Amino acid sequence: MRVMHATADSGVADRWSGPGLQVFAPFRRLLRIGSNSTGSTIIEVLISVVILGIVIVPVFDGLLSGRMMAARRGEERMAVRLIERKIEQLMAAGYGSTGDDSNIASVDVSSGTHPSDPMIVLNTRGNSDASDDVLGSLNWEVQDINWTSPGDNVYAKIITVQLTWPNGAPRNSVSVTFMLGR
Repeated sequence: MRVMHATADSGVADRWSGPGLQVFAPFRRLLRIGSNSTGSTIIEVLISVVILGIVIVPVFDGLLSGRMMAARRGEERMAVRLIERKIEQLMAAGYGSTGDDSNIASVDVSSGTHPSDPMIVLNTRGNSDASDDVLGSLNWEVQDINWTSPGDNVYAKIITVQLTWPNGAPRNSVSVTFMLGR
C-alpha cells in the first residue's frame, strides 16, 4: 500500500492516496502550511509594530507643530492688518489731529503714548464665546520732530504703532514706525 509520494513541482509530500487513508486528508493542509509557509511570525509582527511606531511619532508631531504654526501665523497676519488700518486712520486724520483718547478708535497724534485703554480683540476664534478670544493691546507713541535748514522749517511726527498679544503675558508683538509730516 502506497501512503504518500512527493511530486516533482513542490518537493513536499502533498498528496495522500490509498484506500482508507481519506481520514488523514486534513493533515495534507497542515503539511503544506508547515513546509512552505508565507505567514508572519510573532517576531516579525513585533518588529513591524516597532518600526511603525518610530515612523508615526515624528509624523504626528510634525502635523501638530504645523497646525500650531499656522494658527500663530494667522494671528501675526491679523496683527499686521490691524496696525496697517490704524496707520491709515492716523494718516487720514492728519498732523494736527486730536480727540478722545479713551480707546483704540482715537486718532490723537499729540506727543505721548495713546490711547489710555489699548485693549483690542485680535482673534475671536470663530465662536460667540468671548472667554477664549485672543486679546492684545494696540498703542502708538508720537514724538514731535522739528528742524530747520537754510530757508526751510520742517515739522513732522514720528509715530510708532505697536500691537502686543496675548494680553497679560505678551509673547508676540508687531510694530511699525512711520513719519507724518505737516
